[in-house]
Amino acid sequence: MNELSIGIGRRCITPPKPELLRPTGMGRLRDTEGVHDDLYTEAMAIRAGGESAFLCTLEVRYLPYSWVVDMRRRVARETGCHPERILFSSTHTHSSHPAPADDSGEAKAAAEECHRLYIDETVQACVDARNNMRPAEVAAASTELKGTIGENRRMKFNNGTCLNCWGAGSVVPFGRKIAHPPGPHSTTIDLVCIREKDSEAPFAVLTSYAAHPHMYEIPRFSGEFAGAAKRAIERRMPGVTAMHANHTGGDIDIHCVHPMPDEHGAQLAWFAESIELLGNRFADTVVPLAEQLEYTRPGEIRHAYLSNENEEKLSMQPGYILNHLLLGDIAFVSIPGELFHCFGRQMHRENPHKHLFLMGYNGSGGMYAPLPRNFEEGSYEVKGGPHFKASTRQRTSGPEVVRLVRKTLTEMGR
Repeated sequence: MNELSIGIGRRCITPPKPELLRPTGMGRLRDTEGVHDDLYTEAMAIRAGGESAFLCTLEVRYLPYSWVVDMRRRVARETGCHPERILFSSTHTHSSHPAPADDSGEAKAAAEECHRLYIDETVQACVDARNNMRPAEVAAASTELKGTIGENRRMKFNNGTCLNCWGAGSVVPFGRKIAHPPGPHSTTIDLVCIREKDSEAPFAVLTSYAAHPHMYEIPRFSGEFAGAAKRAIERRMPGVTAMHANHTGGDIDIHCVHPMPDEHGAQLAWFAESIELLGNRFADTVVPLAEQLEYTRPGEIRHAYLSNENEEKLSMQPGYILNHLLLGDIAFVSIPGELFHCFGRQMHRENPHKHLFLMGYNGSGGMYAPLPRNFEEGSYEVKGGPHFKASTRQRTSGPEVVRLVRKTLTEMGR
């Protein structure tokens, strides 16, 4: 069957033994207290022109390369899809990725069990999506946020240097003044909606937005802002499965909506209130747009895969995986994580197709990719200095990612 068919699969990946684990990302001073909200992995199966592909989004901080290799091999075996046509993206949530809470064998076994759960359930989500495929129509758009969510977290002083501003504000050195952020805020949401052929309402919504989604290092597992945004969309659009991809949020943090209290119990309440507020702010922008899109039925998939990976060295993250999928006038591109947001904006400006949907944090290039001038400005993201560029096996530059994506998408459109 050559006509466009699409299906959705979702699986819960909440750690079964959270008391033996701790979420990684930022410092946590308390033992893990449990689960704040469930974590999920989703997959979208696409078939057109006799070819198939998958888009996978996971609520984890990052994807180890070994996971990506394992998942795509297994999905290919289970579904018949070519492994290079499987695109991955993690939401980069900092309260999701499990590590042993201590050095005990029990804790290490719990972490390994959880890692295996993430892999197994993502594979099964792909199988479910393949089994749920139905004749479909697709629509895409980009829109500007109606309220603040992601802000550039770097603050430039009047002497040209930079310092991070994580929620509470920058600590200003004596004799200096804050001039302005040295880069753009994250204000744009990219949206793809899927509905059954001749239906009026979508059954799937896929969003892409650039930001570190964490607000605070609470000692509980959580999908944080990304999970709250999906819940808010699904509450307003009954029957929809919401998927979310992060992209070039290396220098973007979540807006601090009000001062965090000092007492632990009050901090938990503040966290819950804040992620729901920002999730609703996200849905305030997405849902009205989703209700007025024009749908099409593209008849083919085009694909291009670029990487400097070596599957024999699973412990070494490749410098880049750039996975391109063209469905009609919608270009999906899976890219490394931690690129500064200016590169995402540049890729959108230079995209030769009508729509661009970026999926970051894909299991490659897990270090920050700033502009060359940012090394001179300093601050957290460039603390490693120029040696960041020493090994193309471990990293690639933002300008190079932009160049390769632009070149590949242009060639795919010919």
